[in-house]
Amino acid sequence: MLEVELKARIQDPEAVERRVASFARHLKRVDKTDSYWHGPDWREKRGTRGFRIRSEGDTFVVTFKSKRIEGGFEMNLEREFEISDPAVFEEFVRRIGCEPYYRKRKIGVAYDYEGMTLEILRVEGAGSFLEIERLLPTDSPAAVEEARAGLIAALAKAGVPESAIEKRTYSELILGAEGISIS
Repeated sequence: MLEVELKARIQDPEAVERRVASFARHLKRVDKTDSYWHGPDWREKRGTRGFRIRSEGDTFVVTFKSKRIEGGFEMNLEREFEISDPAVFEEFVRRIGCEPYYRKRKIGVAYDYEGMTLEILRVEGAGSFLEIERLLPTDSPAAVEEARAGLIAALAKAGVPESAIEKRTYSELILGAEGISIS
């Protein structure tokens, strides 16, 4: 699946949530903790070679992505699988040379609107955001462009201007705030 996503900074999360709740279906409260890891060869080969372990309730999912960012839109070809014991998995990946990189926690609420997921989130160390994403079964240019147009329309319907779209990744925001270079 190809994930097409944007995130926009929001100043008043409660107002944005009220607006989103007026047109979208409430899904759930979210509390996601992501632990990001470098692959064994990260020092020699830069790029998207790592993975994340997401903890959400009693569910633990490993995700690795092929990512590209175009004009504030993130396009991710994601691969995921569940693990039953994150501590054992972490021990395993350390043994093969992987290293922890940073952690991210997102707390908020999720809504569904016309096949898109809208999340109003507080991201520790980065601020408050509206994330909008759509999963596509294909990466055809027409499907991607249609998804991008839908995300922009949902952003406007939520009352958030396009100028609020954050072009940096969360890793750039969080690690930059901590004075850590990600290059």
